[in-house]
Amino acid sequence: MSTSSPVPRRAWLVFTLGWTVLVVALLAHQTFLWNGGLKVDSDVLALLPRDEQDDVAQEALKQLSERASRRVVVLVGAPSVAQAGKAADALVSALGEQVTVVDEASSLEGFVGALTPFRDGLLTPSDRAFLEHASPQLLTARALALLHQPVGRRVGEWRDDPLQLFTAFLEARAQGTRVRPLDGRLVIDDGATQFVVVQVDSKAPAFSFDGTRRLEPVLEVALAKARTAGATEVLAAGIPRFAEAAAASASQEVSTVGVGSMLAILIVMWLAFRSVRPLLLVTATVGLGVAAGLSACVLVFGSVHVVTLVFGASLVGVAEDYGIHYFASRQAAPDTDRLELLWHHLPGLSLALLTSIAGYAMLAVAPFPGLRQVALFSGVGLAAAFLGAVAYFPFLDAKQVKQTAFATKWSASRQWWPVVRGGRAVVATLVVLALCGVGFARLTVEDDVRELSSAPKALLDEQLKVGKLMGLASPAQVFVVRGRDEAEVLEREEALTARLDGLVGKGVISGYDAVSSWVPSVPRQTEDRARSVAARTAIEHELADELDAAPVATGQPWRPLTVEDVLATPLGTRLLALWVPSGHASLVMLRGVTRASLPEVASLDDAARGVRFVDRTGTLSALLGRTRVSMTWLLVAGYALVFAALWARFRGRAWRALAPTVVGSLLAMASVGLLGEKLELFHVLSLWLLLGMGVDYGIFLLEHPSRQAGEAWLAVGLGAVSTLLSFGLLALSSTPAIHAFGLAMAVGIASVWALSPLFCDEPA
Repeated sequence: MSTSSPVPRRAWLVFTLGWTVLVVALLAHQTFLWNGGLKVDSDVLALLPRDEQDDVAQEALKQLSERASRRVVVLVGAPSVAQAGKAADALVSALGEQVTVVDEASSLEGFVGALTPFRDGLLTPSDRAFLEHASPQLLTARALALLHQPVGRRVGEWRDDPLQLFTAFLEARAQGTRVRPLDGRLVIDDGATQFVVVQVDSKAPAFSFDGTRRLEPVLEVALAKARTAGATEVLAAGIPRFAEAAAASASQEVSTVGVGSMLAILIVMWLAFRSVRPLLLVTATVGLGVAAGLSACVLVFGSVHVVTLVFGASLVGVAEDYGIHYFASRQAAPDTDRLELLWHHLPGLSLALLTSIAGYAMLAVAPFPGLRQVALFSGVGLAAAFLGAVAYFPFLDAKQVKQTAFATKWSASRQWWPVVRGGRAVVATLVVLALCGVGFARLTVEDDVRELSSAPKALLDEQLKVGKLMGLASPAQVFVVRGRDEAEVLEREEALTARLDGLVGKGVISGYDAVSSWVPSVPRQTEDRARSVAARTAIEHELADELDAAPVATGQPWRPLTVEDVLATPLGTRLLALWVPSGHASLVMLRGVTRASLPEVASLDDAARGVRFVDRTGTLSALLGRTRVSMTWLLVAGYALVFAALWARFRGRAWRALAPTVVGSLLAMASVGLLGEKLELFHVLSLWLLLGMGVDYGIFLLEHPSRQAGEAWLAVGLGAVSTLLSFGLLALSSTPAIHAFGLAMAVGIASVWALSPLFCDEPA
């Protein structure tokens, strides 16, 4: 085999030694990672882009997420509170040391005590209106009526709060949830069923990449114990359950994709070469690529996401292409010097590497942190596998590669590949156009971010039921209220909640959670205190003869309640989720928002007064749609750039290397419609990867255009089979985004493989 330039043997040896130093450093880093240094993220929100317009909302929602990251809420239901309490005790005892029980019932008592010194400034709107116009006689009559009510409803002594204004304030705040304290427990009265609320914080990590479920088995045993102890209904909800389910599912998918891909590679390579040496060397370069990708992600991002690992497992089906091409060429030219042979193929292999990396790199253009990780993992992994093959194969591959019947027959099949010309070409074109036409006609677009969820339906249903029973607000739609300081934030929030009360009255929403509900603004507290003191003084004056003790002192030092005061209470963490001190802002979370009510709720957005409505579901869905459109147009530019790179090497034949990928991409999108699936961003993103990988087949075949050059067809075929299996397995993923990606890639790669000889072969 002749080469256009002499092989730089000494430079090659220096490169191999230098690369070995990097490999040693990589192995040391891998040892560190797999001995406790690897941090794997399973939070689905980490995959999504940051809010494009509001960092304050991001900070607040992050606080909310961190608070809930280990919390599991269990509702133990029975016909009576006593029976539910007994079952709840059995559940807690079965949980053992796996969790920490959160005693919010006791915390609630401490919370009420902490607010008591400020009670004069805390009034409900109805009590405020009553005090404005009530006569001393009416005030006294109400106070006497309340005096004879059961003591259980009263907070503190009657004389301290004869109108029970503080009690009414606490009860009004409690309307936001159906949870009530009773005999040291938190309970929910749902008619025929009484639920006892058990809240626990999981000690187990939310994610373990060994695929082991740690929390769920313990929880299942505890739930069974509760049922045995008399519970008629037991419900559990919380982020840890979803995180563990996602982690276990992803771990299984990584194993399936990675092991399946590697087995496919080993089987086809054994059939083709019947030698352990090619298997070991190709497997080593693939492992090197995966290790390099993992290290790069950890060094750049600090952690690696589980979805990156699932995608990265498919790298196994791509990174072996360089090794397969080398050994197929060695098999076809057994007497050629190894360095000379690899030097001869290096331009084509390098161009294939660059186009593949370009395909992955374009994933980083999308505003998704998860995709940037995938791009880095795969790009670095491919480069490492390529460099490993270039550095070591010529020196470690000392023996000849066997000729096998399988390889001979596969190589020879290139001669018999159908030639599509004349009438056949017209028919084939019409068939492809018809398939594409039918598929595209059936395509519908889906950009709803909720479609990305892969949570088990049973867990989702249970979560929704617990949220409904407890009356929990949703972080999906919130108002962000800004101000120059705490006082202005609270005043603006009060103006907003007054308008929200109108929506509650009309049934547009069912309620909201706001900081100002617990901490009114200073002017309001000052005015309300004046009303409270005046009312109490009038009552004492009217009942002076009946009261044998001195009047309650009204001149004691008093100051308004602040957010800091509430944050310092046992239940302050609840309010902390709504307060952003660093940004002088707060969140108002809504309950009962529906798609139909969204426009009316959004109409309360008032940027001039520091109030902004954030529909995170809508915002992210809109971003998905815009990204899908922009990535489609960028794909056109990507094809132009790849064509320019191909033109530099192949000139007038460049279109032949690219045409199979164009047709394969069209068929991949048509298949989405033909299968009745909805087109989403991840289908479009797969076309980028298809561009980077599919054009490799055209490059390899154009480098060996003769139909007699079977080694290139063997390399393309073996690579395509392993890639098909890798991405075909991704299509079986329970995660919708990964499924969409894998499906489009599998159809596209199969099409490109089948079409490449039709465009790249010279006549026999």
